[in-house]
Amino acid sequence: MIGHWKPFDVPPPQKANSQIGSSDPIGYLTCNRVSLRETWAAYLMSTARLTANYRIWPKIKNGVRRMRMPGFDANTAAGERTSFERLVSELARQQAHLEVILACMSQGIALFDINQRLLVSNRRYMNIYGAREELAAPGVTIHDIIRHRINAGAYPKTDHESNADRYMAMAQGTTPSPQLFRLRDGRMISVNCHALESGGWLSTHDDVTEMWTLQQEVEHMAYHDQLTGIGTRRLLEDRLQAACAEAKEGRESVLVLIDLDGFKAVNDEHGHQVGDKLLQAVAERLMENAGDAFAARLGGDEFAVLLPARQEDRGVSATARCLIDGLQKPYDIGGIKLDCGASAGLTLIVRETGSMDQAIGEADKALYMSKRSGKGRVTAFSAPIRTDRADALSAAVRDRG
Repeated sequence: MIGHWKPFDVPPPQKANSQIGSSDPIGYLTCNRVSLRETWAAYLMSTARLTANYRIWPKIKNGVRRMRMPGFDANTAAGERTSFERLVSELARQQAHLEVILACMSQGIALFDINQRLLVSNRRYMNIYGAREELAAPGVTIHDIIRHRINAGAYPKTDHESNADRYMAMAQGTTPSPQLFRLRDGRMISVNCHALESGGWLSTHDDVTEMWTLQQEVEHMAYHDQLTGIGTRRLLEDRLQAACAEAKEGRESVLVLIDLDGFKAVNDEHGHQVGDKLLQAVAERLMENAGDAFAARLGGDEFAVLLPARQEDRGVSATARCLIDGLQKPYDIGGIKLDCGASAGLTLIVRETGSMDQAIGEADKALYMSKRSGKGRVTAFSAPIRTDRADALSAAVRDRG
C-alpha cells in the first residue's frame, strides 16, 4: 500500500465521548513523498470504516506530511472500493468470454502493436503454422515468428524477407489484403490485415487449401478443353485481347484458324469414340509443331493457334504451313488408319487491329477462302489498310503450298 490510515492521537476520554463536529479532525493519512492522488488511491483501497468528515490540514511532523481529509465519508470510500471491485470482476468476466470466442474461431487471430510485437493470439493461429507456445507469448516480434516458420519448414528459407515485407505492406495498407501464402507442405493460407489507429494491426489467418484447390480445378476446366487438354475459346479470347494491346506497342502476332477436312465422315463411319480420339491426336500434333505458340480448341473440329510475329513473313508462313502439313499425315486410331487433313486461314494482328473480334473475323474469312479453294489450303487475310504486308504473306503461303 502506498500510504496508510492512522488515527490522530486524541487524548481520551473527552474527545472520544464528545460529539465530533465536521471541523474536528480525528485521523490522518501518512505518506512519504507521495502525490495526493496516490494517497487518495491508497485510502480508497484501505479497509477503514470511518463516519467522520475531514478537511485538508497539512502538517509536517518528524518529516511526515499529515493530510486531514475534509468532506469525505469513509463509507463512501468503501462504496467506491466495492464499485472498483465490481469493475475488476466485470473485466475478468469479459476477458473470459473473449478467450472462449477466440478459442472457438476457425480462423487464426493475431494482434500486433505499433512496434510489431504480438499482443494477443488464439490457439488456431499457433496450430496453422505449428508454432511453439513461446512464439505465441505477448512481446514476440513478427520477424521472430516468420523466422521460426522458416526454421520449422513452413516457408522456404529464402522467403523470410519477402514474407515479412508482405506482412508489413498489408499492415500499413500499402498493398491489397488479403493475400495468399503458400506453405512448403502445399497448404494455402489466406492472410488479412486490418490497420489500427494505434499503429498496430489485427491479422486473420485462414487455411483455404481446399477452396483454392477447387477454384484451380474450376479455372482449369474453364480455360482448358476437357477432351484434348489444350486451351478453350475463352482462354484464346484472353490471349487475343493481350495480343491486340501488344500490337499497339509494335509487337505483332499471327492468328491461325484451322478446320479439319473430312472429320464428319470419320464420325459417321467409325463413331464418336474414334472421332474423339482423332481430335486428341490432332491436338497433340498441333502442340508438337507449334513450339512456343498457343493452341486452343474452339469447338467441334475447329482449332486455333496464336503465333508471335517476330519472324519474317516467310518464317510465319512456314510455321503455318508446317502446322497444316503435320495434320495431313495419316492417323492410327486403335488400329484404324485414318486420313484427315486440315485447312487454315490466318491474319496479322497489328496496330490497326481494332479488337479481338476483328482478328477472329479476319482469320475466319481467310479460312472460308481456304475451304472454298480445296483441302489442305492456307490463306492469309488481306485488307486495304495493310495490303502490302498481307499480300507478301499471302504470296509466301502460296509459294509454300
